[in-house]
Amino acid sequence: MHKYRLMINPYAIEKWVNDMACAGWHLKKFTWIRFTFERGEPNSYIYRHDELGRFGSPYEEDYEQVDRSGHIVFFRKAAQEGPFDKKTKIGNLSKKMMLLLSLILLNLFIGLIGLIGDFSEKTTDWVGFMLNTLNLVVVVLFTLPFYKLMRIRNRSKRELNVFSD
Repeated sequence: MHKYRLMINPYAIEKWVNDMACAGWHLKKFTWIRFTFERGEPNSYIYRHDELGRFGSPYEEDYEQVDRSGHIVFFRKAAQEGPFDKKTKIGNLSKKMMLLLSLILLNLFIGLIGLIGDFSEKTTDWVGFMLNTLNLVVVVLFTLPFYKLMRIRNRSKRELNVFSD
């Protein structure tokens, strides 16, 4: 069976694939928008979505790789083995947050310094003013995904602390 879904939020995609596995549809192959499932035993696998970094994924040696599309990969393991390790997911979220934070701070710095320089002169360079304003717009646009990643990471940390007693 083929299903089409635009992969915007990888955590929602992972949840959807796991819900399909609970219904007895196991992921066989995927691309960035097309997912191929095969009928199987319900609740027999748990899936994990991961992005391969420069040195691969921490799951590569321990779990079965279902398919890979670009740098996105899905792993699976038997459901009776329990859930995947949340520490790796939290680490990946932290890396993404640091990248977004550095982009936010860089654009904020460039935008503010440029705007201060534009208004210190008697005549305003409108091209420079627009570019510096665009830097501030980028700051606003990147702040929402940063906030969402922060919420997901904090929720995962709380869940990890709940189960680590």
